[in-house]
Amino acid sequence: MDQTLLKLLEEANFTNKEARVYLALLELGRGNVTEIAKITELKRPIIYVVLEGLIKRGHASEAPNQKINAYQAIDPSIILNKLQITAKNFSEMLPIFRTLKSKGKKRPKIIYHETLKGIWNVYEEMSRAPKPFFISNYHIIEKYFPNSIDTWINGIKKGLYNPKSRHLAPDHPRNIEIGKEFLKIGQEYRISPELKDANMDFTIWNNKLAITSFEDEPFIVVIESEELVKSMLPIFNIAWKMGKDLKK
Repeated sequence: MDQTLLKLLEEANFTNKEARVYLALLELGRGNVTEIAKITELKRPIIYVVLEGLIKRGHASEAPNQKINAYQAIDPSIILNKLQITAKNFSEMLPIFRTLKSKGKKRPKIIYHETLKGIWNVYEEMSRAPKPFFISNYHIIEKYFPNSIDTWINGIKKGLYNPKSRHLAPDHPRNIEIGKEFLKIGQEYRISPELKDANMDFTIWNNKLAITSFEDEPFIVVIESEELVKSMLPIFNIAWKMGKDLKK
């Protein structure tokens, strides 16, 4: 096997065995375990385990309508796209990472989610906190979480969520509609024309800061740091003062 390709795949977070099986599938186009074993020189039980891992990670799939179980690799360009998205996400978070450098202080706790379920769980935590401060694009959130606005409104009415929240949203017709509904149930809500091109959401609650992106592949980063929140809150307050009030 081409050692350069093997090394490149290993640098892309493949194990050596995964890289060998993936390259074998590319060479075969579609192959069964016996054919894969001939190329990789791996034992059949190991190949089954490796294939299961590749399938779970989306790097391979089982070929349909085959008498003998056969497998195929995804196009390498998809792996490249995933790496580019990861690099883009990391690049966007780099300024935040750099703010976390502290000598002799308690290290911040960082949590990262890239599933909608994980993101929603964090939004649930925010909504139950005392006085959370949201800078959010709600018409985009609705696309990923249908009925989420109704869920929040009904939850506030039932006392499940905190009614003393602040919301700053980009100037968008749907955000204005949502804002009027939030004002009716005691929420503080303002619109900011300056945020019209914003593609990330920011939330402060307790001693946590969350950054959410819904571009390409959604993700959320939660940083638990009292010092960071103290530094960011004045910036949030400045943005709030620049916002425009809505009429109910």
